[in-house]
Amino acid sequence: MSLALHAHQILLVATLAFIIGVLVPCWYTSPNLQTTRTVFQVCNTTASTCEWTLLPRSQLNSVTKILPLVAAVASIACAGLSLISLLLGSWYIQRFSGDIGSKWLLVLTIVAVLFSFILSCLVWVLMLTTNLYQNDTNTKEIRLQDFGFSIWISIGASSTYFYVFFIYLIAICKSC
Repeated sequence: MSLALHAHQILLVATLAFIIGVLVPCWYTSPNLQTTRTVFQVCNTTASTCEWTLLPRSQLNSVTKILPLVAAVASIACAGLSLISLLLGSWYIQRFSGDIGSKWLLVLTIVAVLFSFILSCLVWVLMLTTNLYQNDTNTKEIRLQDFGFSIWISIGASSTYFYVFFIYLIAICKSC
């Protein structure tokens, strides 16, 4: 029980860190300071205009428009799965017993945490890849100094999801 409780507390930290990392607008600034990008919008600082990636009027005509859309959708899905796994983990801790229903609840929690880990990794990998394919900066390499602290928060949340996955896995192995 203490392993599941520990994993649940760490999962809460990972969920909050990921949500804060996604919502804070310090993801990327181009080297010439003309473009800033967050998970949900791309801003042109010279014209003071921002384009939201989830709006239907966004032009999805190239990979430079599709990758931010996929990153935004993956971040919403990851936050949702994290909240679902928190709910399932809370339910498991509340009803902790040795019956098969509790074990299935723990298995569902493990699967939700695994998918949260995969989606959180997908978000920051897509943000790195999106900036590699941009033609407005004329760079063909990823420069980590152009990224803000939000991407590092997201990477930390991903590693925390991975840690929680193994703690829950050990907890279910101990209960069998």
